[in-house]
Amino acid sequence: MAQACGLIPWGMHMNMFANQSIRSLVWLNNVRQHYMFMNYIIIIPFVVGMTLALTLFGIRRFRMERQARALLIQHPGAEQTSVYLQLDSPFPWDKQREMAAKIAEMQTQGWTFLRASSASFFRAMRSWGGALTLHFIRTKV
Repeated sequence: MAQACGLIPWGMHMNMFANQSIRSLVWLNNVRQHYMFMNYIIIIPFVVGMTLALTLFGIRRFRMERQARALLIQHPGAEQTSVYLQLDSPFPWDKQREMAAKIAEMQTQGWTFLRASSASFFRAMRSWGGALTLHFIRTKV
């Protein structure tokens, strides 16, 4: 009789909503898994790339420091100087060219390149390409 009037018994009514909510939860879970997978596709290569880049730059930095220490050990009482180099270009290949030109200029004066370090932020912010401090020692007397 309840069915004839359009009324659904209480137990079946709740069962219908339970099935619908389970279906929506399954659908929502599938959507979440899809977006989580998309995030992993983006995040994992980014993390791997950054790790690789930092490792390569770290290796280059450690090699430079090791060479500088070896030069200082070979020439314990050598005269040292630092030169501020303001870089005009934001491109790495132009920065490398400017740095190589300054090193060649100092070598003609008898200085040996020791290491490069970034200049202080307040000096570097005035130039378009940043700035470096180049450290030299005089090995030839």
